[in-house]
Order: sequence, then C-alpha cells, then structure tokens
Amino acid sequence: MTWYNPTTWGKDIATRSAGMTADSFPDKVFVQGPFGDQYHMNDYEYSGDAPARLDRTIDNLLYGDYGRQNFIQLFYSLPEIFAPINEIASRVADATWQLRKSWNDEVDYNDTEFNRLFSKPNPLRTFKQFVYEAVCYEYLTGANIEYFNRPLVLPDEYRNYLSWFNLPSDKVCIERIKNADIYSSTEITDLVSGYKVGNRQFDVSNVLPFITGNLQKPEDITSFRSPLCGAKLAIKNLLPVYEARGVIYIKRGALGFLVSKKSDESGLISLTKNEKQEAQEEFQNTYGLRGDKHQVGVSSAPVDFIKTSMSIQELQPFDETLADAVAIYSTLKVPRHLVPTKDQSTFANADADMKSFYANVIIPCANRYAEAWTNKFKFDRRYIYADFSNIPELQENRKEKATVDKTMGTVWLERWTNGVCTLNDWCVSAELPKGSGSIYEKKIFDLTPEELQLAKNVLNLKANVTTSQDTGTTQESSTNQL
Repeated sequence: MTWYNPTTWGKDIATRSAGMTADSFPDKVFVQGPFGDQYHMNDYEYSGDAPARLDRTIDNLLYGDYGRQNFIQLFYSLPEIFAPINEIASRVADATWQLRKSWNDEVDYNDTEFNRLFSKPNPLRTFKQFVYEAVCYEYLTGANIEYFNRPLVLPDEYRNYLSWFNLPSDKVCIERIKNADIYSSTEITDLVSGYKVGNRQFDVSNVLPFITGNLQKPEDITSFRSPLCGAKLAIKNLLPVYEARGVIYIKRGALGFLVSKKSDESGLISLTKNEKQEAQEEFQNTYGLRGDKHQVGVSSAPVDFIKTSMSIQELQPFDETLADAVAIYSTLKVPRHLVPTKDQSTFANADADMKSFYANVIIPCANRYAEAWTNKFKFDRRYIYADFSNIPELQENRKEKATVDKTMGTVWLERWTNGVCTLNDWCVSAELPKGSGSIYEKKIFDLTPEELQLAKNVLNLKANVTTSQDTGTTQESSTNQL
C-alpha cells in the first residue's frame, strides 16, 4: 500500500502528466485529514485530485479514477454496504440453474458439458460462488465481465469452453474502436476491439459483458457506474460518523481540562507551571487504565474539571448509521426489515416485502443472466432457467397458485358443460399444451355420443383421482371404481 499526502501530491500529478503508464501508479492512495496522526485514523482512501475539503475527498472516493476499486474496498469495510449487496448476491446464487427443453419445458439432466460448467466453472469457484461474485461485481462497479476460456481455433460453442471466469471489472480496460459510431453499430465488435487486465489480452468473442450504462455518458461503454452512486449522500455521511465514533472510543484528544479553583482577594488563581506538571505526572504514574492503577484520583490543589468532548450517546452515531443504512438499502431495493437494528423491530408486511424483493430484484437479475448465457451458449432448442421453487419465502406463492388453479378449474368445467368453450380453450387458459383429437376441439353439444362418453370418462377419471388424493386412498382404487 502506498502512502501519499498533500505535500507529495503535486509531484505525483507531475509524474502522470509526464506520460507514465497507469501500471506505474498505486491502485489506492491515502490523503491525510486535518487531525491525522501516525495511526492514520483520520485518513480517507480515494484517488483523483488532491482534496481541499472533506466532502471533496469523499466525492473522489466515489467518482474518482479508482472509484470502482474503492467501492469494493467499502464492501469489505462498511457493513452498511456489505450487507445489502450480500442479501442480493447470495439469493441470486441460491437459484437452481437448469437446462430446459424449449418444446415442453422439461429439464435436460443429461448434457455433460452443461453440467460441468454449471457445477465447477473454473478451478477456483463453484457455480454458486461464481454467481455470487458476478452479482457483487455488477452492483459494486456497475459491470460484470465474464471470460470464457476457449481456444480461438475452435468454434464458439459451449462444448469448447474449458473454463469460465469473472474478470475483475474494477481493473478491466475496455479497448474501444477509435471513432466508432455507437448509433450505427449492431454488434459489440463494432465498438470494442478487446478487453485487457494488466498485460493480459482477452478476445472479444470470448467475453460476455454485463454493463450498467451511465446516463450521463450513454455512448461511452467504459463509463459504467455502480448503482450505489445513488446513495452518495448516505455514504458520505457514514464515513465521518464512523470517524467520530472511533475518535471517542480510542479517546484520542483531550476529554476535558483540569482548571484551578484557588483564589485570593482578587479572584481565581491559575495553577503554576510546576503544579500543572506535577498533576500531569501524578496522573500518568498513579492513575489510568491499567489494572495496577488507582481508580480514584486525589489532587493536592483545589481543581475543577471542564468537559470538552462529546460522548457516544450525545453524538447518536447509531441513529445516523441506521438512517444511512436504510437509504442504501432503499437505493438497492432491499427490504427495510432486513436492515440490522438494535431493537430487532418486526414488520407486519415482511412476507409481502420478501415476495416483492424476489419478484422485482432477485428473479429479474437471475433471468437476465440466464437469457444472456442462453444466447451466448447457442443451445439447440433449449434454454437456461433459474429455478427458485426451492426458496422458502416463495412456497406460500405456490400454495396460493394451487388454490387459484383449483378454483379456475371448477369455473372452466362449468363453462364446458354449458357448451360455452372447448376443452382446448380450457387448456390454453391454464397454459397447458393443447390436446389432440376431436373431443378437445368441439364444444360439448357438437360431440357425437361416443365422443361425449369418452369425454365424460376422462373427466370422471380425473375427478376420482383428485378425490383419492384428498382422502388418502390410492390411485389404483379410484381407477377400479370406474
């Protein structure tokens, strides 16, 4: 880690202007605050121009040239940022990723290459860890850039992918094609000539980028920005609050002053230099925090104590950090009841919030990955599906759907028996495959006596099977009753 302060910053700017490469510069820099000491307790990590004020320092932390690295650093240092990102990434990673057949939506369990990539995409990660990492990169930096390890001499097919990695999007250099017109482009190759991490070059055909565009520079693919930028003010509040809390805990600076209460006819008399020195030495040698020190001090001179610092309770940093955490959670659309609080408050609408969280954040995020991977892998009449049916929070939805389906089944049966619809109309409304044969295409009054009897037998069979399941009898016994 390289240490920089304002006195050496000008030299660094001069070095950059001299034409040195980005590899010569530190990834992270520190700027010493007005009360910094050898412990760097008042320093802020950031890059960009030298700050004149604290707010400018934090602006550069979020928006400077190294803002993406700094968001990752904040992820590992601020719980208010780690927690909501973890809530999203861990839930997206919990999906069961399936390969399904397009014509009947059945799961294909027999594709060896798919099973290999979606269980262990590379030697360092399981697929669950891979997805978690991908989501974290996208939310922290505004982009997730995936690399498929494929020899360029082989066709671009998933069977030729030897491994699959998330590139560190905070360090990826996207090499744009000079003077490329984004508004006439049809493929990513019209805009990008390659991707680079350090000295390692990655071919465009082996890279799949997920990029959150910057509304301020929509034509610039390299200016992606983290969604956390929407919580800029909350993050700016958090850093000074933690700084103030740390100062109080470690008791840096004077808690107060001892002042003289000696007096004569003219009024109060100040302590002499020797008396002050004696009081300081006596306190240092006799009293303090160690176990062998006295807990009660006795002064030979009449003195009074004037408090100068504020307590934790007076500053109320816990209330401030909670408010900032709520703002960050709201920015990422994470339910408020997931925010850790000291009183462990309960929310009456927590279940509804969790369903909304999955419906509006988790499942759309997973579906976006599934759709992009399906297109990249070029499956033949198959697609990747993110299945969340094993998630406990969504089990109640399945029960509600079953109740609705049963009610609608009764409604459609009544319509069919009254000659209003065909059996295939019923199938389509239930999103089921159409049946084959004339009894599915005709309304009940158009059926021949033989077709009508066949339809009654089918419906009677289904009714008896349903009844047997409800009462606990076997399916075989219900069939024997026909």
